[in-house]
Amino acid sequence: MDEMIIKRLKIINELESEFNSLKENYQDMLENDPLYQEVQQKESEVKEEKQASKTRLMTNATYQSMEAELKEKRQELKENKEVLSQELLDYYRANGKLEITDENGNVKRLKFTVKITN
Repeated sequence: MDEMIIKRLKIINELESEFNSLKENYQDMLENDPLYQEVQQKESEVKEEKQASKTRLMTNATYQSMEAELKEKRQELKENKEVLSQELLDYYRANGKLEITDENGNVKRLKFTVKITN
């Protein structure tokens, strides 16, 4: 089993290396194209205008209030999703079931994701 995992990690590393090389060549081709460079310049100008407009809006009290509320809700969502993940894991451990029915009668399937980190 360990050999399989080590072999798979080697394959992934090789594919990532190939992918990065291809991506670099692709990016070089784009950057050497005059039309692409012109479009990028226009995009940069539009981004600057957008940022100036956003900066102007950020001084508005209503905007600041909404932004704070969005940040709070985003954090609340993140925390509840983390809690749900733990609750679903506990549910699976206790019942061995990969499905759960929600309040509307819809059957939801559990999906587990495992990643390897350094």
